[in-house]
Amino acid sequence: MILGIVGHEAAKFTAETERQARVQIREFLVLDGVTGVVSGACHLGGIDVWAIEEAHKLGIPAGEFPPANRSWDTGYKPRNILIAQTADKVISIVVKVLPPGYTGMRFKLCYHCKTDSHVKSGGCWTAHYAKRLGKPFEIIEIA
Repeated sequence: MILGIVGHEAAKFTAETERQARVQIREFLVLDGVTGVVSGACHLGGIDVWAIEEAHKLGIPAGEFPPANRSWDTGYKPRNILIAQTADKVISIVVKVLPPGYTGMRFKLCYHCKTDSHVKSGGCWTAHYAKRLGKPFEIIEIA
C-alpha cells in the first residue's frame, strides 16, 4: 500500500508538535503492507518533507510530487490530485492550533473539512479528493 502523507508547512508546528507529527508518520509507515509513501515536496517544509525523511530512515521507497509552480490552478491543485491518484490511502496531519508568533494566513476554520477543530490545510483538500476517488483517508489532529 502506498500512503500519501500530507499536511501543514513547518511554520505551523512547534518543536513539540513536530515531534508528535513525526511519531504519527512513523506509526503509519510501519503498518503491515506499506510499500511506499508519496508527498508534495512543500518548499516551506513540514509534513511533506518529514514524511519523506521518515520513510528514508525506515528504508521505505518515497516519491515527491513538487508543484510545477506556486499557483493553485497550475501548481498545487494538479500536484495534490497526483498525490491522491498515486496513493492507496491519504493521511493529512494537521495542528489543532497555530503556534505563538505564527505570522502567516489564518482562517476561522478548515473549510475543506468544515470544522474549526484544526487549522486549515491544503492537505485536507488532498485527503477529501482521495475520498472522491473512492480511496480511504484520515485527518490526524496534533494538539
